Amino acid sequence: MDYNNMLKQKRVFITTGARGIGREIARLFARQGAIVAVGGKNLPKLAETMEEICRISPQSKGYPCNLGSAEEVIAVCDQIMEDFSGIDILVNTVGINRHGEITEYDLEMMDTLINTNYKSGLICAQKFLPGMVARGYGNIINISSIHGTMTMPGFGIYAGTKGAVNATARAMALDYAKKGIRVNNISPGLIMSDNMQDEIAEYPEGEPRERFMELLRGMQPLSPGKMEDIANAALFLASDMSSYITGQTILVDGGASIKAH
Repeated sequence: MDYNNMLKQKRVFITTGARGIGREIARLFARQGAIVAVGGKNLPKLAETMEEICRISPQSKGYPCNLGSAEEVIAVCDQIMEDFSGIDILVNTVGINRHGEITEYDLEMMDTLINTNYKSGLICAQKFLPGMVARGYGNIINISSIHGTMTMPGFGIYAGTKGAVNATARAMALDYAKKGIRVNNISPGLIMSDNMQDEIAEYPEGEPRERFMELLRGMQPLSPGKMEDIANAALFLASDMSSYITGQTILVDGGASIKAH
């Protein structure tokens, strides 16, 4: 195996990669030889990301998309099919959250979280799986969350959507294993992503922010993770290094899931 070009000419769709973890995955995959289609609704950031990626992988392309809209997801998938004649690797990266107890969510917010975090990935899979089956090769990777396995107060709907992603992946792995398709999940713990940095910035500098940082540092045995840690795990699952792995949820959490609180 060529460990310097593990995804040579593989066509990849990363559902949201304008910034954050999806961007890190897109950059790494491009460096490993992939042709990368990247979705995103933050258009200025998407343009910046694609400018960088296209210097590495000129055939790559960005696609404006709100993953909370089924119509937009379908339209983007159709356009990618037209542009690339199919996808070899699908990476569902989206994850939005609204903190609160179940009784604090209205129906619109429930729908937004379910449509974005769960249904968008199902729609993408429905669109690209027939081509994967026809070619006898395909790979689906979901960026889930530690909250799909274990959670804390205030994450009710978010945890539910990620748990659904994990369970569906197991069933899909069984359905498609004999057709040459693998399906796996990555469940990040605390990652110093762009979104996490935004949340940190909401705390005033000084003691309030330091208290919050101390809380974050104490959540897992290792130091808080980097976005590159998730990108590296995604590369492992996307490449032939993991050819005997399917239906799994890999916790990339610095040991948070083994720590008794």
